[in-house]
Amino acid sequence: MGPVLSEQIETEVIAIPSGVREQMDKRLGKVQMLPSIAQQALEIVRDPDCTIAAFVKIVEQDIKLATEMLRLANSAIYSQGRSIASLSDAAMRLGMSQCKNLILTSSFASLIEGFSLEEEWVREILWRHGLATAVIAGNVAKTLKISQQGEEFTAGLVHDVGRILLAVALPEDFLNADPVDFQETPVSFLKREQQQWGTTHTEIGAWFATHNRLPECLVSAIRYHHFPNRAPRDHRKLVALVAVADDMANYVQRHQTSNGYEPESNPFLTSLCDQVGPNARKLFESNCAEILENSSRDAMELCSM
Repeated sequence: MGPVLSEQIETEVIAIPSGVREQMDKRLGKVQMLPSIAQQALEIVRDPDCTIAAFVKIVEQDIKLATEMLRLANSAIYSQGRSIASLSDAAMRLGMSQCKNLILTSSFASLIEGFSLEEEWVREILWRHGLATAVIAGNVAKTLKISQQGEEFTAGLVHDVGRILLAVALPEDFLNADPVDFQETPVSFLKREQQQWGTTHTEIGAWFATHNRLPECLVSAIRYHHFPNRAPRDHRKLVALVAVADDMANYVQRHQTSNGYEPESNPFLTSLCDQVGPNARKLFESNCAEILENSSRDAMELCSM
């Protein structure tokens, strides 16, 4: 595979074989996940003294982002039958945390749409998988009363960005390593990728997230969602939450229904419950069917926007 190029995350190194890196540069160019307006909007949202007026002043410079914010605020998830037409009202209805999620979702969607890919269905199905994982993660967090300030949605959305990057950069042999069938036994799945490219989608995704200066918690979710106990301790709860949601989303996409999902079969539930507390497993198991039902509805609403 040739020499390895690397990028640093704290004390750990993300190693990308030079041949893979060259193909990514050739196919993708210098890809930036966040356009300048999105970067400005996220910066101001991080400020605890941020005002709605200041936030809206930035968002209204991007017609696509402004339109999507109004659509989401008027969707069945948030509207409760009352329509609004002002960005200020939309931001107040959604809240700053959800506005941040929307910015990242919109930017990620635009990024994916800009990729040329012969097998367009791969891009579409992986986008839908990320969205389903994001919505499920949010609903699991709500049920278990996990306070993540919206990071669970974003982490779920981008957790498999490495698969999309590999599909675009290495389309000739992508399906040999990743048939996109959502039969994901972590060891065998990552082993196939390692044998094919000398790296994995988790490493590629973490490298991309670091390159785009995404928060460390999102880098951890991308890199460790197949093995949440390996994540840095500060991020372990979020990573385990994404791993649980990823397993649930895989089931729904394999079977095209949430019926029959057995919560005790989730291989990451113990990792999450260890981080949350003694009542977490009971809460999850008793509410699992409702979580999946609500998530299917919410994901369909978001996909139609």
